[in-house]
Amino acid sequence: MTESPGLVAQLLKVVVAYTWFFEACDDSVLDDDTALKQMEYAAYLLNQLSDADKRRLLDELSALAAAESDPSEREFVQGFAFAMGLVPS
Repeated sequence: MTESPGLVAQLLKVVVAYTWFFEACDDSVLDDDTALKQMEYAAYLLNQLSDADKRRLLDELSALAAAESDPSEREFVQGFAFAMGLVPS
């Protein structure tokens, strides 16, 4: 399968957008336990990637953070790799 140049970046935007939603929504929209389970599952899936793919995601996350105009969302993207366990603490 030939990779589309923007595929990884676009899919990562989707993952970040959904995890931002889980992080930012209040209890009236989504139960905290459900949100946490979904975020943990996303972290689990991302951690199944090879080290090379994780490095590529880190590069893409840096680009996403640099392009983000909303300060709170930019901060979330900047901390995403750590929160998902993609980088050591």
